[in-house]
Order: sequence, then C-alpha cells, then structure tokens
Amino acid sequence: MRNCANRKRAAFEAIACRGIMMCLALAGALSSRAAAQSSAKAGTGMAHDMSGIWDAPIGQRTIVPGQPQHNPAPPMTPAAQAQFDSNRRELTDDHPITINPVYRCHPPGVPDAYTNGGYPFEIVQTPQRIFMFYESAHLWREIWMDGREMPRESDPLWMGYSVGHWDGDDLVVETAHFNDKTWIDGQGHPHSEDMKLTEVFHRPQHDRLEIEFRIDDPKSYTATWVIRYHYNLKPKWEIGEAFCIVEDEARFIEQLVPKAGAKAGTAVPRN
Repeated sequence: MRNCANRKRAAFEAIACRGIMMCLALAGALSSRAAAQSSAKAGTGMAHDMSGIWDAPIGQRTIVPGQPQHNPAPPMTPAAQAQFDSNRRELTDDHPITINPVYRCHPPGVPDAYTNGGYPFEIVQTPQRIFMFYESAHLWREIWMDGREMPRESDPLWMGYSVGHWDGDDLVVETAHFNDKTWIDGQGHPHSEDMKLTEVFHRPQHDRLEIEFRIDDPKSYTATWVIRYHYNLKPKWEIGEAFCIVEDEARFIEQLVPKAGAKAGTAVPRN
C-alpha cells in the first residue's frame, strides 16, 4: 500500500511540476509579447518633449518672431457671416458682447480654450496619449498618439476628437468632429460641425513654445485660416482651480453692461 501511495504521490507531483512549468512558460511568452506590442505601439511618443505649463506673454499672445501676426479671418460664407453678425449684434448699440457661450459656462472648445481668459495650460505626455489641461474652466482634452486614424464617425464634441503624430521635432495634432456651439474666439467667429483644426506645436527653445492653428471649414470660411500663438514655459507654476461658476459669470456680465444712463464703454471680450 505504501509503495502504491508513493507511486501515486510521485505521479501527482510530476503532473503538478509539468503544469507549473507550462504556466511559467506561457506567462513568459505572454509577457514578451505584451512588451513587444507595448514597444511597437509606443512609437516615439516619449522621444520628444512638449510637457510643462505654458503661458502667453501679456499683449504678445499672437506674436511669433518672423511670422505674420494674428491673420484676419478669411471671407465668410453667407451663413457664417449672418451668424457672425448675430454674435456681435450687441456692439451695434455700443454694448459689450455678453452672449458669448463661455459666459453661460459652456466649454470654449479649441482653439478658444487657449485664449479664453488668458489662462495657462499644461501638457502631460504618455507613450499612448498626450493630455492637455487648461486652467480656463478647468478643462482637459486627450490627443491619441498610438497611431490610430481619425474615426469616420463620432458624436459632435465640444473639444473635438484629436489624433497626433510627430513630424521631426514638431507635434502635429488633427482635430475634428466638433459641435457648432462654440466660437473660434471671443470676437464671435463661428464654425460649423465640419471644421477641421490642425495644430502644429514647435519648440524652438527650451522655454518657448509656438503653436500654429490651421482652421479649415468650407461651410464657414472661403479659405484656410491660420493663427499663430507663442507661449513661455513656467516650470514653477501649478494649474489652479478655475471652474466656471454661473453666479460669477453673472456678476462679470453685470460689470460689463453699462448702467442705465451711464456712458457705455467699448467691447470687452475676454480674449
């Protein structure tokens, strides 16, 4: 009986040992495959560095040395011109613009998120995605860097759907699938859901970032609209908490709108 038991125990241990060895081998193979896939997908996402907190110099937000300043908008289509005139109709009465959607705590969208209120923003890089945190209204967006293509279909989005790639040392971001509820800027320039935005991030110096925005929206503009901004690195700054509070916006509008009988001031759009 003892010999029989010993043989059974030995057989069981042999089977268990083979099982453990197979599991270890399988785990090693899966780990190697996962590492290979991770390396393949990561690409050069971490080989370039745009990370940090960036802020625009006051009064110089649209100046890039050697480049044209803020280009005026191209001629608009009739529908866009009508919308633009409606967005700015308060100015005809020497009244500041108060119907900007951001005053109702709507997300500003892009590119307006960069300039709404003049707040800084932070870029955080990972191999698969780049995150952008805007102090303005405490917004954030993600830029996919894993090689995916722009989806053919998407729900209309406030910040759009963004995919990026590296062109040398420049970061190129394509964004589409916007809704049409935001303005391009605080001046009232509209856009349609077909707008496509290309951002080119260029870092000529360690502490300097230049961004070129190319706006293509044939339903609203007769040509590509190019805007250029530049920013300074703020290594000791932190992104603050700047939520949009409806009551605060209401008080801000009260300050903009002249009291009855008082002389009206000039337009005071936030950007």
